[in-house]
Amino acid sequence: MRLRLIGSRLTGATLGLGAVLVARPLVAEDRIVLRGNYYREQSTRVIAPVVYIEKDVPDERFTVGAEYLLDAVTSASIGAGAAAVTGGDYLFTEFRHETTLRLASRLRNWQLGGFFRYSTESDWISRSFGASVARDVFGRAGNVSVSYTGNFDSVNKIFAGRVLPHKSTGDTNLQQVNFLGLGYTHALTPRLLGGVLAEGIIATGPQDNPYRQVRDGLPETHPLLRRRGAISGFLRYAVPRTPLVLEPRYRFYGDDWGIVAHGIDLRAHVRFLKRVIFRARYRYYTQTGASFWAADGYYPPGAEFRTADPKMSKFHSHTPGAELTLELDGLARRVRGLQWLRGAWVQVTYNHIFQTNRFGNARLGSLAFSVPF
Repeated sequence: MRLRLIGSRLTGATLGLGAVLVARPLVAEDRIVLRGNYYREQSTRVIAPVVYIEKDVPDERFTVGAEYLLDAVTSASIGAGAAAVTGGDYLFTEFRHETTLRLASRLRNWQLGGFFRYSTESDWISRSFGASVARDVFGRAGNVSVSYTGNFDSVNKIFAGRVLPHKSTGDTNLQQVNFLGLGYTHALTPRLLGGVLAEGIIATGPQDNPYRQVRDGLPETHPLLRRRGAISGFLRYAVPRTPLVLEPRYRFYGDDWGIVAHGIDLRAHVRFLKRVIFRARYRYYTQTGASFWAADGYYPPGAEFRTADPKMSKFHSHTPGAELTLELDGLARRVRGLQWLRGAWVQVTYNHIFQTNRFGNARLGSLAFSVPF
C-alpha cells in the first residue's frame, strides 16, 4: 500500500513538473492555500488535507513556502496485504504526517528552486530533497529546465507489536530513489505553446510490500534495482476569438522490469462569466505487465521474484475528469467587508478512474481555497 502511495506521489510530482515548465508571469504575492484531497477505491480510502503558505521575502526574487499534509488511509487489511498483522480481514487506519519547506527565486532570466520534505507513519520514514534551475532563452520565448529529486526512505514492518526493518532480499531497509528531469518549453506562435520533458529514475533497496503475499502464501519479493525512463510532451493552443484553450499531452514510459506504458491526456480549458474557469479532461493509460508478473498468481518455490502488486500487472485505465475554479474578485468588490477576498479563488476537482487491474474503479477529488495576504 505504501509503495502504491509513493508511486502516486511520484506521478504527481512528474505532472507538477510538467506544469512548471509552462511559462507564466511571476507576480509578487503572499498566499495561503487550503486543500482537501479524497481518494476512494474498492478496499482503500484516503483523506488528505493540505495547508500551504507562501511568502515573498521581500519580493518575488526570493520566495519561501511551507506545507503540511496529513494522510488518513483506511484500508481493508486483506486488500492491503496486512491481514497477518491485523489478525484477519479488518478495516484499519494509518496516518502519515508530511512537512515540506520550499525555496524559490527569480534572478533576471534565471529561476531557481529547492525543497526538503519529511514524512513519517507507523512503519515508514521518508526524507526527500530536490533542486531545480531554469533559464529563459531566445528572448524569453523558450525556457530550459533541469531538476533533481532524491528520496531516502526507511522501510519497516510491524511484527508482533514491534517495528522491525524490512530488508527484503538485501541487507538494508533503505530505499533510495533518484529522479532527474530535463525540460524545454517554447512559445511556437503567439497562441501555441509546446514543451517536452525527459525523465530518468533509479530506485534501489526494498521495493516490495512487506506484508503482501502471492497466491500460494509466499512473501512478495521484487528486484532491489529498478531503472525507469519516460519522455513526454504537450501543446497548449488558444483558439482564436474564443475563450477555449486546448491542451493535449502524451507520455511514454519504460523500465527494466519489463513494463512499457503509454499515457494520453486531453484537456480543454474554458473561461466564462469572466471569473469562472472550467477544465475538462480525459486520460487513457495502458501498460504491459512486469517480466515476473504471474497472471494466475502462482509461483514455483524457487522463483527469485514474486509479486501480488496490481501495478505490476498488464492493465489499462480511462479517466474522465473536471475542474471548476471560481475567482472571488467580483464578490470582494460588491460585498462590503469582503475586500480580503480580492485575489482569492475556490477550486473543485473530480476524476473517476475506470481501470482493469485488481484495484478496480476509483474516485479522486479535491476542494481548495486560496487567498493572498
